[in-house]
Amino acid sequence: MEPSKKPLNVLIKSVGNNVTINLKGHGEYWGKMTRVDGHMNIMLKGAKEYDQSGLVANYGDVFVRGNNVVYICIDPVAPPHSKGKGQDSDDDDN
Repeated sequence: MEPSKKPLNVLIKSVGNNVTINLKGHGEYWGKMTRVDGHMNIMLKGAKEYDQSGLVANYGDVFVRGNNVVYICIDPVAPPHSKGKGQDSDDDDN
């Protein structure tokens, strides 16, 4: 694999872009990635936390420890949506 295509290099080149970070059992964070290091520790600016029910909280700056990361989506189209969205109409059938 050529050096520029290695995952860490791609991540480092993406500093300044919006990202969605999925965490082990703790939902997702969306924000602008301002820093990343060799351990994939990431700093986000204007971060928002989401879980299955939707938006949990708005934060300023957030530090995400790399060993909690499941995956990172670079430059997502939009922040994560509620995974339960669209299922509310099924509840009305009861």
